[in-house]
Amino acid sequence: MSEEYKFSYFNSFRMFNRMVYGVLIVATLLLWASGLTQGYAQYVYFFFAFLVMIIGDEIVFRKNRTKLPKLLLEIRFFAYPVLLSIGCSIRKLAPYYFAAMLLLIFFFILQNSVFCDIFNTYTNNIKCGILGIVTGLLMFIVQFRSSVNGVWFLIPVIVILVYVGLIFFVYYVVYRIVMHLDERYTKLYFKNADMISENKKLLKFQERVEKVNNEINYQKINLTKANDDLAKINEETRSLIEVMKYFTASFNVENNAHYMLENVVNIKETGAAALYLDKDVYMNEEPYLEIISENYVAGNLLKQDIESIYDTVKKRKSMTPLVLCENYDFKYPYLTGTNLCNAVVFPAYENENVYGVMVITSSKYDFFENGYAFYESSIMDFTSALISDRLYLQTEDMAKKDGLTKIYNRIYFNQFYPELLEEVSASGDVITVVMLDIDHFKRVNDTYGHLAGDEVIKAVAKVDNDFAKKYNGTAVRYGGEEFLLILRGKGVEETHAILKEMHQVIKSNVVEFEDYKIQVNSSIGLACYPETCDDIHEVLDRSDKAMYYSKEHGRGRITIDGREGE
Repeated sequence: MSEEYKFSYFNSFRMFNRMVYGVLIVATLLLWASGLTQGYAQYVYFFFAFLVMIIGDEIVFRKNRTKLPKLLLEIRFFAYPVLLSIGCSIRKLAPYYFAAMLLLIFFFILQNSVFCDIFNTYTNNIKCGILGIVTGLLMFIVQFRSSVNGVWFLIPVIVILVYVGLIFFVYYVVYRIVMHLDERYTKLYFKNADMISENKKLLKFQERVEKVNNEINYQKINLTKANDDLAKINEETRSLIEVMKYFTASFNVENNAHYMLENVVNIKETGAAALYLDKDVYMNEEPYLEIISENYVAGNLLKQDIESIYDTVKKRKSMTPLVLCENYDFKYPYLTGTNLCNAVVFPAYENENVYGVMVITSSKYDFFENGYAFYESSIMDFTSALISDRLYLQTEDMAKKDGLTKIYNRIYFNQFYPELLEEVSASGDVITVVMLDIDHFKRVNDTYGHLAGDEVIKAVAKVDNDFAKKYNGTAVRYGGEEFLLILRGKGVEETHAILKEMHQVIKSNVVEFEDYKIQVNSSIGLACYPETCDDIHEVLDRSDKAMYYSKEHGRGRITIDGREGE
């Protein structure tokens, strides 16, 4: 029987023995107190004997033992039965009390047999025989000696022999039970060992299977990720193709910029995206800025910092992307103060000259972990389209504008003016047409030469164009030294105030050519629909007539259609 199995009985015997001793002590005290039996000394002996047994069991069966107390168990095997037998030999006991002592001795023998290591037939039989004879003599002699006469003296001998036989029987029964349990335990132990061995093999096999499964799952994950990445790349490629198709169908740079930026935001799901183009990139007189942002604060910060970011990129003189922020690590003092996690600047360049930047931001961690290829392709495609658009715009501008003054020419005026009249007529709006002619221009050519005349024309055209931009109008070189200023939505009085200012600017503007200083003046006429004429198609002719009225009546003056006499 295993040590572990034996130790499992320790607590059980310890608790059970306590209850047995307690019951016997109570029974002893009751017999002593009742006076039903004689021999109080004998019951005092048993009382203290049980106390000794309790203390002895606490020593033998104490907790936290690591080894069996074999010597103590052997001493206990002989001491407790002899101690009880001596108590029985002092005086004859009550039959039921005597029977209790007899059963207790058998119980001690049973306990010793449970904790026996080897059931040696000689050693253990001798121990059991000696114990049986000694305890039998001590117990039964006193119990039967007073009632035996003559031949009946053999009764105690027979009883002792029966008692010894019962001891051997109890020992044999326990021995067979223990041996049977030990045999079963041995079989179970080896069977368990085999099962443990098989389990180890199964565990190793399971580990190999799990390892293979993990590898397969890992490959599946990688394959799924690769498929997702491939699908994303295909989506990005298709979107870039669609953007290029849009570029080829449109020559509007700002529309192309918006479409490209919107595609980037939709495909990459960015937090905010901005595109900044410097002035004079595509014949734009002011910088262009487009921002698409889901966050109002981020959009405002982009608008605030975009020019500084552009200046930083230009000074850097590198075409590679500039990382402003990587996973909350801000490397430049731009776009701080928001929940931005990542921000990268992509230079827009042509012939290694930076002309703009595209800024992409996101609040997602590791947003740019797949690289910058899509963004760089987008900005390069835009640059290619920009070159074509600029060439188209330049060609178109050459066709629309006068080569000397760079304001709209007569040919383009003849195209857009009828359409403008239709729009104004349909909307019921007001339109004022101003005709301007340079006074004594032929004298300038004759006196200073045609190159000087060109400088005078350019100076007056610039004033005309400046006022057109200031008041949302259109400036046109109508003839050699004749110019138009078309103002939509402004009546006679408002236009007259504007013309007085413009006329004064022209008069005060001295054109310097070589060593000459040329004083310039002009005659102006204006007509307004519907204030000065009822027919919108006559407003140009009426302004021309008003201008000639100014020239014929002293020059250097402003004439309002219908108010020539004023």
